[in-house]
Amino acid sequence: MSTQRGIAAVLSALDDKIELNRRMNETLEASARALFRDWFVDFGPTRAKAEGRPACLAPGLWPLFPDRLGDDGVPEGWTTGTVKDHLELRYGKSLPARDRVDGPFPVYGSGGVTGTHDKKIVSGPAVIVGRKGTVGTLYWENKDCYPIDTVFFVVPAISLPFSYELLASLPLRDMNTDAAVPGLNRENVYRLEVLKPPADVIHRFDAIAKDIRARIRANDDESRTLAATRDALLPKLMSGEISVRDAQTMAEAQL
Repeated sequence: MSTQRGIAAVLSALDDKIELNRRMNETLEASARALFRDWFVDFGPTRAKAEGRPACLAPGLWPLFPDRLGDDGVPEGWTTGTVKDHLELRYGKSLPARDRVDGPFPVYGSGGVTGTHDKKIVSGPAVIVGRKGTVGTLYWENKDCYPIDTVFFVVPAISLPFSYELLASLPLRDMNTDAAVPGLNRENVYRLEVLKPPADVIHRFDAIAKDIRARIRANDDESRTLAATRDALLPKLMSGEISVRDAQTMAEAQL
């Protein structure tokens, strides 16, 4: 029983760290979304200036935001445009399951990753948008990948993180245009009216969002390493090939 408890403790420590990374990534995702909403939806910095509140951003960021809202309700001097001003939605390519060769590149359909392939068509990071079937699903992929013909992939005009958050703020899931098989028409998406902030503000958001994405990726990479360590240790522990003490040492080196 003591050996069993020792094995469970080693594996649980690895699982706990994987779960902690998952929760940290959820928090990081939420922080990027909250920043986008504050700057480009609620206009928090501009409202703070208009109300005479103290600076709530770093000195290099505060001057980028206007002092008041215009008559149209957006920061003075900012304009509105359409989604097409910010990004292009390109079609993925057909790749039947019979033609796939296992490889390092995830294959994306509208429901997410559906396998792997030995070729890519998009260099990461990439943003994938569900086009057929599961309409309006949105995925961020750090690695090179192969989006198939049930999805779009995003080509940004300025910033991929900004494009991702912009699309996440839109009702894409409600834009089905096909009664038989749910479908998303990109021309309808392009016509949606959205804010068109100055490029320098988008670039600053991009820099912050990229740092957040880098931390998410580091957590994902660590979790994959921890999962591989766990899966390698389990059969060796169960067979007695290595001792619990040795396994603890190996696990601690990863934690």
